[in-house]
Amino acid sequence: MIGIVVAAHGKMSKGIIDAAELIIGGTDDIVPISLEQQDDVSILQEKITKGINKVNKNEGVIIFTDLFGASPYNQSTLAIRSLPIEIQNKTTIITGVNLPMLLEAINQKMIDSSIESAITAILDTSKQSTIEWSLKDEEDDLEIDEEDEF
Repeated sequence: MIGIVVAAHGKMSKGIIDAAELIIGGTDDIVPISLEQQDDVSILQEKITKGINKVNKNEGVIIFTDLFGASPYNQSTLAIRSLPIEIQNKTTIITGVNLPMLLEAINQKMIDSSIESAITAILDTSKQSTIEWSLKDEEDDLEIDEEDEF
């Protein structure tokens, strides 16, 4: 079963996991790692490494981070490099986490997908879940509907 770590700034990691649990129910093997204002960035790598080890069931670990190139992401790369090679090879970072991505990851975990299949599904969900809407869109839809009447 895939393990999941969410490493983010502030309370985001706990908040997004709470939101996922509200929608899906209880979630096992998901660890939030928070970088708070007063935290020393140098201990973040250790926290992430502990999180990986906690959720690792030898099926792979996905680390979600909030921003590419920011401290949670950078420290996650260092944490992965500090692990034994067999765990390194089954650990992936996906950055830009959002709720649909996390829900998809939990779904993939529940159906016991391989880490490769899970990553593909998560990235597809990410692309499909960002949508722009405005009132103009609704007005355009109404015009199309009116033209369809016989």
